[in-house]
Amino acid sequence: MKRQVAGFLAAATAVSLLAGCSTTNEVPSASTAGSGTQAASAGNGSGVQLRFSWWGNDDRHQATQKAIDSFNSTNTSGITVSGEPSGFDNLQETFATRYVGGTNAEVMTLNFDWLATFGSKGDGFLDLSTIKDTFDFSQYDENFLKTGMMNGVQEAIPYGQNTMGFYLNKTAFERYGITELPKTFEDYEKDAAIVTAKDPDNYLLVSPTIRFAATYYLQQKTGKAEFNDDYTMNWTAEDYTDAVKWYKDMADKHVFCSREDYVENVGNDPVSVAQNEKFLNAGYLGVMEWTGGVASNEATLKEKGDTLVIAELPTIDGAKFKGTMAKPSLLMAIDKNCKNTKEAAEFLQYILNDPEGVKIMGTKRGMVASKAAQKTLEEDGQITGIVKEAYDFTAKADVINEVAFFESADFNNAYQQNYEQFEYGQISAEECGQAIYDANVSALDSLKAQNQ
Repeated sequence: MKRQVAGFLAAATAVSLLAGCSTTNEVPSASTAGSGTQAASAGNGSGVQLRFSWWGNDDRHQATQKAIDSFNSTNTSGITVSGEPSGFDNLQETFATRYVGGTNAEVMTLNFDWLATFGSKGDGFLDLSTIKDTFDFSQYDENFLKTGMMNGVQEAIPYGQNTMGFYLNKTAFERYGITELPKTFEDYEKDAAIVTAKDPDNYLLVSPTIRFAATYYLQQKTGKAEFNDDYTMNWTAEDYTDAVKWYKDMADKHVFCSREDYVENVGNDPVSVAQNEKFLNAGYLGVMEWTGGVASNEATLKEKGDTLVIAELPTIDGAKFKGTMAKPSLLMAIDKNCKNTKEAAEFLQYILNDPEGVKIMGTKRGMVASKAAQKTLEEDGQITGIVKEAYDFTAKADVINEVAFFESADFNNAYQQNYEQFEYGQISAEECGQAIYDANVSALDSLKAQNQ
């Protein structure tokens, strides 16, 4: 872990020097940043001061700062929290710089893969079992709560659950005379034939990366996750070969979009298609992605007069597992050197479980994992429509929770680079599967060495 953090720190230092020691992070508005600074200096009499770091846009900044201000004025323990917001730029490099330098906030927001990078041994952040008398962990699904564990230690609390799903433009299907949405992959194949008979360049599903569909397929085929917490792998080169063959067959039938089409109409990188012209014009009749993106996809289609719905999860033939995958959207952690852990836990309890704090925080971070928070937001009218459907879908779905290093760029690149060669006829399916397997083994070995 030290070597990996040192690498991020060196990169961050170089960027800082090139930029004249300035930051490229989004600067919060004066109204957002100012109130936190004033609150910290004013205090409420106890002298216990904490900092809370997060990132986002102005809406998230403002909602979070309002929650902080409310906590500062209402808590009876005399705690003062100040906010440390940032934009989306250079997140990991900035965090690594502050983490290594010991200047990070006492209460902090984490991306999922940071847990593996900075806390792989279970000692990167506070052991949260020490705050169980203050923070109500019973509001979280026991298995999903484990996504915040490393080496058996609860180092973080998952803010929300992202579940992989299929979201379909119901209106677009109806324009092709399809009144019953597909439920099986066979249904998708039949509907794709109907669509392409009229519009041969259209596809039923687009996804930010082929890896989503391949992982979905192989989890159902094997009944296992791709990786284990100890940096070992459950899938073989033959499994990856089967996955790329299956995906290409589906792409040839226009169920999933081809890599060539994705590059032409979306780009090289895995991004949201909510604003994509082909998606908005129903050239893609649906999308496969995390539930965290469903609200933005629905909103943009609604502007066009179309309706987005959450589809049933299709199952492959001979499936050993009939569900999908899940991961935390964000996590919350406490600095391992924090001297006021009870007070930090009180603040987390307020913004994650307490009705008043939850109402103010709202839905600016997407779906919440806390059962108490979900109940509060539903009763407050903040969870409605397709977002409510996404909660119901998540509650019913059988899921395999991914490990913290699942989103390492190396794994996505292995699929993207090798599948592209396979689709273009430059390598065989077997060569593609072997190349993905070899690249993943190499990446796992590197991650294991860096985090030991």
